[in-house]
Amino acid sequence: MSVQRPITAPSPEISVVIPTLPSNDTATVVEYLERQTFNGFEVIVVNDADLDICEARNEGIKVSNGAVVALTDDDCQPGPDWLSTIRNAFQSETDLVCLEGSVHGGRTYEGTRRYVGCNLAFDREAARTVGGFRSDYAGWRDDTEFGWRMERDASGQCGYSGRVRMHHPPVPRAKIDEDIEARLRSEYPDRYEEIIVPNSALARINDWLWRRGIWDAIDRIRYRGDYQ
Repeated sequence: MSVQRPITAPSPEISVVIPTLPSNDTATVVEYLERQTFNGFEVIVVNDADLDICEARNEGIKVSNGAVVALTDDDCQPGPDWLSTIRNAFQSETDLVCLEGSVHGGRTYEGTRRYVGCNLAFDREAARTVGGFRSDYAGWRDDTEFGWRMERDASGQCGYSGRVRMHHPPVPRAKIDEDIEARLRSEYPDRYEEIIVPNSALARINDWLWRRGIWDAIDRIRYRGDYQ
């Protein structure tokens, strides 16, 4: 297993975990992390083609030293105050166990309890207690399922801060998996109905287009060479 630590610190308060593959480049995200205004953190890159994203995240959590773990992806660009804002949130709210932030760029997210994995921070021991990330959700909704389990099983509160910002590249790489989507709905019927199911006519139309790949096709035209 390849675990790299491109940034280290004595007794880090936060561990940044980045799951990746040998074919992907992590140099850019590490460069952005080197610009952080907060210094008490380490970066753990789990670079192993034999691990799915959930296994990679769990390995990063296992070897982390910080009381708080912050997740991002190998193609994201955190702003300079990303970690300082996360630190301040956990210091000011002592019962906080999971914090989701906003995402801008190729995808937009503003805190609707879907727990987007490219901008997610949590108490390390609470994450271990609930079992970490589940591989049967790997590649689709693994972060949402983890967040809902933290809401349900962890001893503390989950929250959102729009000040915890992450820039996402032009086109998300994840593709909808209908089998996993059905599993999520079956395991968490109330949360799924409240959070995922559209509650307006416009939202239902948008959801219908998304599930049939229409927005994906539009993105292929908009971003062309950037699409993966």
